[in-house]
Amino acid sequence: MKPLTIVMIGQKGLPAHSGGIERHVELLASGLVANDHRVIVYGRRWYVENRLAPRGVEQKFSWGIRTKHLDAITHSFTALWSARHDHPDILHIHGSGVELLTPLAKLLFPQAKIVYTLHSHNHFLSKWSRFAKFILHLAEWLGCHFADRTIAVSETLAAHCLRNYGCQAVYIPHPFSVSANLQTAVGSLPADLHAEKYLLFVGRLIPDKQAHTLIEAYDQARQERPDLFQDIPLVIVGAGAWTDTYVKNLHQLAEKVSGVKMLGEKFGQELHALQAQALTHVFPTSSEGLSIAMLEAAAFHRPMIVTAIPQNGEATGGHALEIIPSSIGDLSRALITMLSLSSEDRKQMGDEVYAYVCRTFDSQRRCLEVRTLYQELVYDRAFCQSSFLFA
Repeated sequence: MKPLTIVMIGQKGLPAHSGGIERHVELLASGLVANDHRVIVYGRRWYVENRLAPRGVEQKFSWGIRTKHLDAITHSFTALWSARHDHPDILHIHGSGVELLTPLAKLLFPQAKIVYTLHSHNHFLSKWSRFAKFILHLAEWLGCHFADRTIAVSETLAAHCLRNYGCQAVYIPHPFSVSANLQTAVGSLPADLHAEKYLLFVGRLIPDKQAHTLIEAYDQARQERPDLFQDIPLVIVGAGAWTDTYVKNLHQLAEKVSGVKMLGEKFGQELHALQAQALTHVFPTSSEGLSIAMLEAAAFHRPMIVTAIPQNGEATGGHALEIIPSSIGDLSRALITMLSLSSEDRKQMGDEVYAYVCRTFDSQRRCLEVRTLYQELVYDRAFCQSSFLFA
């Protein structure tokens, strides 16, 4: 079989420095290039700036309007229009809202196969207005019904596609390399932090990630057990995503609680240093697709506290301390429990989740599954899902 030309739209660009979709696309594109396929990724100049895409991956830039509601859709529309000159065999759509363009993609690329990856339930996020949630839900529906094949990155999302849209999505988890994360250069910690002497939150600063709940739970735990938390700060790493008011309120809350450190976004060696040496990672999120940040924590053998939602169970295999979503009291108790464990017990938790992620998330295997799916679509029409599969 001849190498395929694959165009990916919807992601903000490469290399990934924030965002789970971008990390997913970077690993997938690199894996496909390693198997001699031509991969063209459309990015946004404001995100990429002067950084270069991974070796072998072609990156082109589209024009768009950088606002909360128009950034993704306008950049993806112009990317779709430009991609006509690339003559792709596969057009792969990533991200939420961008699926609105799936019917147009079918018209513009009659010879190409359209693949859509569902990464998360974005229409559930509280940052969106009621109308925006309706549009995002419609986009998801269109993606599931007009794409030649739909991929879901978690079993929970695949079940959602079948239950709500009558779409039999293919479950292919994130391509993720544990060894690649461990081999990545790790920088030094900030001068006021010490290895295994801080709690770590890594994520977007949006209400659904529940950083505010974590700060309040940390404050409650400190008051209840000052002997445990006296020298253990809570480190918050991340930036907002069109949530300026929430971020401002979060900083104001953090200023009232002793021991909370707001570090903003961190990338590369700085981020890996924080991830690799945290006493524990905390993910109090109320909504999730399947968190790559959890997989990264596992790659460094770190124990985790996570909310008891199905997607987090898929990411950790049940080898994390689980809490009730949005419960300050339950999270406070979990923080106390984690700090009360011996270092040997925490190490065992980290080792167990590491072993699970090694078994479940393998970059080469996942890239092979996607490549096989592409080839089935292009060379064997019998394997294609209907473009109009209705419930």
